[in-house]
Amino acid sequence: MRIIERFCRGKHADQSLNEDGLVVTEDFAAVVDGVTGKSLRHPWKPSGGVVAKDLLASAIAGLPGGASMREAQRTLDGRLRNEYARFAAVHGDVTSGDASSRVFEVEPWERLQANAVVYSVRRGEVWLFGDCQVMVDGVQVPTLKRVDELLGKLRSFAARALALRADAETRCAAGQSAAESGGSVDPARDLIMPFLRLQTEFANRRGEYGYFVFDGFTDPEYPIHVVPVEPGAEVVLASDGYPLLRSTLAGSEAELERLRHEDPGLVREYRSTKGFTAGLGSFDDRTYLRFIA
Repeated sequence: MRIIERFCRGKHADQSLNEDGLVVTEDFAAVVDGVTGKSLRHPWKPSGGVVAKDLLASAIAGLPGGASMREAQRTLDGRLRNEYARFAAVHGDVTSGDASSRVFEVEPWERLQANAVVYSVRRGEVWLFGDCQVMVDGVQVPTLKRVDELLGKLRSFAARALALRADAETRCAAGQSAAESGGSVDPARDLIMPFLRLQTEFANRRGEYGYFVFDGFTDPEYPIHVVPVEPGAEVVLASDGYPLLRSTLAGSEAELERLRHEDPGLVREYRSTKGFTAGLGSFDDRTYLRFIA
């Protein structure tokens, strides 16, 4: 494996809040994307996404070189499940807003959650665990979840409705809602937050709105997309912080900047559940790795 370029940057100035991670060892290359929190109890510090990312990155780095996809799944998911047990041992039952391991069973929005895309050198495979991205010799594998598409459209609807309300109230032809102009708040995301929490009920379930995510409760037989990689192929692994993935980092960054200027709320060309926000480096943490297999 020959690395061509690598990049990992959190949207916050404080990089300790970065929920993305990048792992490169002799046997594996991986991008890990901790899921943006939707918690009501806030048990994880600094966030569930950071904790989940760190745990999975460590687990990938420690995988046996010949591990299979299912062995990797069990190991990574088990690391999160073990963290619930450790948390319960420290905090006990639910008190003062803290959560016990039982809470993580019945309130999926409180779980540690992360996606990962993992390349196995020895097996010549890329494993798509969730909605991280992979491109092999310029061909990208689609990973958009049906539920994300639905909620992206819902947020677009909410943002446009709020913009119409703002126009009616201010009679300012140039006025836009904060959600559509990339302001410091996102009222459209606030409106769909109950649905974002409902989305977690479909985690690791089959069917129209089901999706895979590492959360300590994965289905051991969930259908995982395995992408074969021939020696000499050029491979890109990335998080979904690059909504329009390209075959180079510069190209992916250019598309991100274009969206920032043309659709800062991410409610038109690329309908997302969150948009660019003033004061942040991007709408999401972002990671990019390009290499020759």
